[in-house]
Amino acid sequence: MILTATALLLAGCTSGGDDSSSDGARGGDTETKKPGKPSATRTTPTPSGPACADVWKAGATLPKDYAQCVQDGEPGPQDETPCRDGSTLVIFDDTLYAVTGGRIVEPDVSPLQDTEEFGAAFSACTGEE
Repeated sequence: MILTATALLLAGCTSGGDDSSSDGARGGDTETKKPGKPSATRTTPTPSGPACADVWKAGATLPKDYAQCVQDGEPGPQDETPCRDGSTLVIFDDTLYAVTGGRIVEPDVSPLQDTEEFGAAFSACTGEE
C-alpha cells in the first residue's frame, strides 16, 4: 500500500503538474524555437538609381526614364506630378525641376513653385491653370 501511494505521488509530480515539460519550455507556451534558424527581420530595400549629384544639374536633360536618384544611401528628396502626356514633372530638393525628357531648371527665386516659369511648366504638365 505504501508503494502504491508513493508511486501515485511521484506520478503526480512528474505529470506536468508544475506546468513545465521535459524540454524546459513553460507550459502554455505555443511558440517552438528551432535551433539554427534566425528569426525573421524586416529589411529596407536599398534604393537604386544614379547619384543625385550626377543627374540634377541646371541646364542638363532629365532622362525620359528617370524614376529616382540616390543621395547618401537614401532616395533623393523629390516630389513628382504625373503629366497628361505620360511624362512626370519632378521637383528635386525644392531647388530644381524638370519634366522627364526635358531641361532641368533652377529658378533664381525661392520657392520655385512661386515662379512664373514653374507655373507654366505645371500648367503644361497637368492642364491646370
